[in-house]
Amino acid sequence: MTRTLAPSVERPVQRIDPPARSRPPRPRKRSSPWFYMAPSLIVLGALTIGPAIFVLYSAFRNDRVLGGAGKFVGFDNFITALTNPSTQHSFLVTIAFVVVVVALELAAGFALALPLSGQTRANRFGAAIMLLPFAVTPAAAAIVFKQLLNPNFGWIGYYLGFLGLPEGTDLLSDPTTAWLMLVILDMWQWTPFIALILMAGLQSLPLEPREAAMVDGASSAQMFWHITLPQMLPFLSIAVVLRAIQAFKTFDSFKILTGGGPGDSTEIINLGIYRIGLQTFNVGLACALGVIFLVLLSLLIPLLQRVIGRRADPEEMS
Repeated sequence: MTRTLAPSVERPVQRIDPPARSRPPRPRKRSSPWFYMAPSLIVLGALTIGPAIFVLYSAFRNDRVLGGAGKFVGFDNFITALTNPSTQHSFLVTIAFVVVVVALELAAGFALALPLSGQTRANRFGAAIMLLPFAVTPAAAAIVFKQLLNPNFGWIGYYLGFLGLPEGTDLLSDPTTAWLMLVILDMWQWTPFIALILMAGLQSLPLEPREAAMVDGASSAQMFWHITLPQMLPFLSIAVVLRAIQAFKTFDSFKILTGGGPGDSTEIINLGIYRIGLQTFNVGLACALGVIFLVLLSLLIPLLQRVIGRRADPEEMS
């Protein structure tokens, strides 16, 4: 018996077209970033670069505010500034002030940062309280502090009377006590700044070296001197450099509290520049002093960074 095969029905072959090639998106026309940066650059140039060029230009001239147009005098202003005994005294006073306040604030800030480095609610509250002096402007703090030191109705003189100080004593009339009050005011305002930097550094230190030292029987003092302090050197260098730069710019407290007195015992270089430029109106000499001060800072701060940075280098510490 033969089977008849049914005729096969040919199905149409479906043609699969290859996917169309996606065209790459056209690059958007990006505006130049300088177009967006232009307003900020214009403001920056008008407020910083422009005055800096003017100061450098005027330093080589004998311009005066009330003396008409000046002329080019070369390095005469710089020679006068460097050979003037009062200017030399002002530079020494400024450097002494910076060294004293930075050293005291670094020690006090470290002493505050150590107990506040723990992650507790009380420590967070204490860190928030420490921000209050740092938030007060130096001029406002100096005005309030001067009223507290008033010999007639100031609170500080009144309470010091219980320690045997004569009533009505003007603490700002003596060079020693005037310097002491300036240092105390500066420490009250800027010690929290250093303490917060060091507190953040202490909170970021690894715990493994301390735990290993505790297992080996090291005391708290040994762990501080041999583990904590070497690890904190980078943070100490940051605090010292930032605070030193700010201390060199101090003007408000000296101008308001003592005005450079008694005599010239607290005459810092910023006060000298202020007197020469805005009281005697010798713009050329004031600009020359400003340039010398800028050069001094440009030499001291990198030197300080290299010295402290070398101590903070982990390779050299190992």
